[in-house]
Amino acid sequence: MKIQASVGILTFNSGDTLRRALESVKDFDDIVVCDGGSTDNTLAVAQEFGARIIVQDTKFKNPDGTLKDYGGVRNQLLSEAKNDWFLYIDSDETISEGLREEIRQAIEKPADALVYRVPIGIMMDGRYLKYSSNYPGYQTRFFNKGSGARFVRLVHERIEFPNTVGVGTFSKPWYVHTTREFWQTYWRTRTSKYQTEEIKEASNEPIMKYLRYTLLWHVRTALVVVVKALYIRLVHGSKNSVPFMGEMGRAAVPLVHAWRVTVYRLRH
Repeated sequence: MKIQASVGILTFNSGDTLRRALESVKDFDDIVVCDGGSTDNTLAVAQEFGARIIVQDTKFKNPDGTLKDYGGVRNQLLSEAKNDWFLYIDSDETISEGLREEIRQAIEKPADALVYRVPIGIMMDGRYLKYSSNYPGYQTRFFNKGSGARFVRLVHERIEFPNTVGVGTFSKPWYVHTTREFWQTYWRTRTSKYQTEEIKEASNEPIMKYLRYTLLWHVRTALVVVVKALYIRLVHGSKNSVPFMGEMGRAAVPLVHAWRVTVYRLRH
C-alpha cells in the first residue's frame, strides 16, 4: 500500500541523480517535482516515476534563471501537495528504508507530533560514513500541513511553525550523497554559494542580533566542528569518517561568512 504522504523535490538539470532520489520515495502516492527549466532528461525521469511536474515561479528567480528564493519555491511545492503529510528532499538526496517505514508508521498510527526531525546520513562515493562532526544533524524534513508550517528564508531555507505544535524525532536518516572530490573542495564551493543573498540578508540584522548570531554563533560553530573532527579522527580514524579536509572546510564556512558580513556592514 502506498504511503499517504506527498514528496516535494526541486530540480534543475538533475537527470544524473534524480532517478536515485525517486527510487527511494517510489512508495509514496504523491510526488511533486518543481523544475527550473531543465534541458536534460530530468523531466523524462520524473515522468517515468509518475511524478507531477510544476514549473518554478519566475518571481522566485533571478533574471539569469537561477533561484533567489528557495523558501518560496519550497512553498510552491507545499501548496501543490495533495496530502496533508509532506516530505521534502533534494534531487541528489535519498531516504533510507528505515526512514520510509518510520514515516509510514507515523501516518498509520498518529501521535501528538505534527512535525518530525530527521537525522542526516552522509554517503561518499556510495559508502555510508558513520562519523561526522554534524551528526545527528537533525532537520525538520517531514510535517503535516495542519501544523501551519511554512518555509522561510531566501537561502538555507527551513520551516517555521507555532511553538505549540508537537515535534517528534525519527531515528533513521535521509542521505546526502557526496564524493571525495566534493569534500576536498568543500570550503571553496560552500563559501561562494549563496554569498550575495546571505550577506545582504544578514547585513540588515539589528546590531545585537548581528553580534550574537553572525559573530558569536558562527565562531562557536567553527570551534565545535574543529573539536569534534579532531575527536573523530583520534578515536575512529579516517576510514568511515568524513574526510578531515572536508571537516576543516565546514569550520571555515561560518568564519568566512561572519567576516564577509562584517566587512559588508562596515562598508555600507
